[in-house]
Amino acid sequence: MNNEPAHVLLVDDEPNILKALGRVLKNYTVTAANSGSEGLAHALGTQFDIVISDYRMPEMDGIAFLEKFMAIQPDAIRIIVTGYADLEAAQNAINTLGVFRFINKPWNNLEIINAVEKGLELKRILQENKALADQVRQQQAKLNEQDAILKALEAEEPGITKVNWAPDGSIILDESELDDDFKL
Repeated sequence: MNNEPAHVLLVDDEPNILKALGRVLKNYTVTAANSGSEGLAHALGTQFDIVISDYRMPEMDGIAFLEKFMAIQPDAIRIIVTGYADLEAAQNAINTLGVFRFINKPWNNLEIINAVEKGLELKRILQENKALADQVRQQQAKLNEQDAILKALEAEEPGITKVNWAPDGSIILDESELDDDFKL
């Protein structure tokens, strides 16, 4: 990622929660939404690094919101905050939506900051892994192309791709295979 502050989307139906989270995350570019539908509207126009959603909201709960958000921005790190200890919901969110953290209200500010920092680190690592995997695929395609060329040459002229190299980098010729015209 570049030197710009990370973009964080906050989604909660309680304005005081949005303000409190916004203060905690003052070092980031924060966008606040009062509902899941408002959050989705923001997601259509802005790329977010992290989304933090309340679990229980009217109209659309945090799980339904994150499911739709994930379809728009699958690479954003997802965090849920909730005032309700619902272990089954937490497991479901983690397993089906890849939620990075499930944080209980009231939260500790350091817990929120740590979750965002660790989430951004995870996102950076995932982006690096994706770039490396793309590079490996490109190199493999080049190797496959070179291998096809070598096989075609070998089919046309058997033995042409087999070279006996000396330790100094010179080519060792097997004189028994040379025509009489080429023997010393």
